[in-house]
Amino acid sequence: ADVVVGYMGAPLDKNARMDDSFQTLTIRNDRGAKMVQIALDASRLIVGDEATGRGTHEKLASATVASDALVAAMVDKPVPSQGMPGWLGEFIAFGMHRFGPKGINFARYSIDYHVLRNYLHVLDTWGKERAETVLPKYSKDIVNHYIENDAEFAKLVSAVEVQDG
Repeated sequence: ADVVVGYMGAPLDKNARMDDSFQTLTIRNDRGAKMVQIALDASRLIVGDEATGRGTHEKLASATVASDALVAAMVDKPVPSQGMPGWLGEFIAFGMHRFGPKGINFARYSIDYHVLRNYLHVLDTWGKERAETVLPKYSKDIVNHYIENDAEFAKLVSAVEVQDG
């Protein structure tokens, strides 16, 4: 995709309708930049401020991956037969909303979590060599950042590689 449009990371206005609300626009390459410029020149696009956020996302993304049932199965950890009780899920959602990352940092958390979990799945299913060839560069950058800076995620990678080997 040359341009990605979505609500994640966009400012939230509780009183606005969805079709009147801002969305996040991610320009992924030169072709996308040209497309956006054409839309701007034709007055078909209004660009607001750069997306902002607060709170940290990296430790939360790594912890979410580590607690994921699919990841637990990959490293031979016990997988719960049932999900958490509804009341506990509501409590955790409240805590995430109140204390977790906001705005663009929530988007970063979500993207990092999914990239990391999917990398472990590809690594588990196809092995390291194929994982390296099928991952796009932006995913490799995220994965390598966590391997280099997060000892717990690096341990998960090693554990999946051992299971694969």
